[in-house]
Amino acid sequence: MDIVSRITILFATLLAFSITGVAGNFTVEKVAPDVYAVIRTEPASLWFNPNTVIIVGKKFVTVVDTNIAASYTREVIAELRKITSKPVRYVVSTHWHDDHSTGNRAYRDAFPGVEFIAHESTLTDLPNIGAANRKGSVENGPGLVALFKRCLKDGKNIAGLPITNEERRGYASDIELVESFLAESPNFEIILPTRTVRDRLEINDGKRTIEVLFLGRAHTGADIVVNLPKEKIVACGDLIVSPVPLIGSTSFPLEYADTLERLLALNAKTIVPGHGPVMRDGGFAREMIKMLRSIKTQAVASKARGEDLDEMRKSFDLNEFEKFFAGNSQHLRFVFENYVFLSATVAAFGELSKKAGK
Repeated sequence: MDIVSRITILFATLLAFSITGVAGNFTVEKVAPDVYAVIRTEPASLWFNPNTVIIVGKKFVTVVDTNIAASYTREVIAELRKITSKPVRYVVSTHWHDDHSTGNRAYRDAFPGVEFIAHESTLTDLPNIGAANRKGSVENGPGLVALFKRCLKDGKNIAGLPITNEERRGYASDIELVESFLAESPNFEIILPTRTVRDRLEINDGKRTIEVLFLGRAHTGADIVVNLPKEKIVACGDLIVSPVPLIGSTSFPLEYADTLERLLALNAKTIVPGHGPVMRDGGFAREMIKMLRSIKTQAVASKARGEDLDEMRKSFDLNEFEKFFAGNSQHLRFVFENYVFLSATVAAFGELSKKAGK
């Protein structure tokens, strides 16, 4: 089967779900009784807005992840109130990145007494690494918006090639997301978790047991997943991102594959990724595992040869995986280059250097 056919079948599988509602730039899918996935429909590009999961219990609601700006989160809250009048008691942040947590304050304002759950390292990562990342995003955001607008005006993509329609849609979405983020930046509030997770936390909402699990370092050092054993549903944050995985510069690519193996061992029948459509099997995750194993093998071999980062990148070959995840898309290949190849190599090099004491 050729690569185009494989990708066509993959996306046909991922998109085979029943939409129960549409509002703004998201759809609301009922994935089980009293469990809803809010799936973002912005095109895959360079800036991100995450999916949200709404779990309705007997007396209260648990929410997984908020948005890149409180304005988007308020739209989700409006949809939540159409589903149920029960209050939100818990908001779980799958990791500390801004696109998954900036909207937390919207829940604090809407539901007094709400508790925020995250991995214990978020207590230090969010106000330290997170603050530095946030400062960089605010400082660089206006220039990025200007770049995207210039690309749209000139008909050239970031690399100077003729722009495709897919890139036009992506850049337009990026402009909207960046500008929304910047508009709220003067009023940013860091909402630290009120309850933390080291390995495991259980919530009984009267209808089910909700497992909040740390399975290992992967996309960040603080990734947690929300598992519903009764419904066989797992919300995994950015451990899985579609169509192009988001390895990221704050990732741990040498450990990432093992963490995904533990995720698949939960035997969920439905996976809600951090970005992208609901998945009905582990096929996408297994392809990620295959790629991450290759990244680790190649990085370790490069380090053993005494190569520096530039030399490591020259020795890397991820063409097979770029074809699988990005296909023939000029835009998705650029996303792969930045969020898989460049970021994974720098993160792997950093991990190996730290282990070597350098």
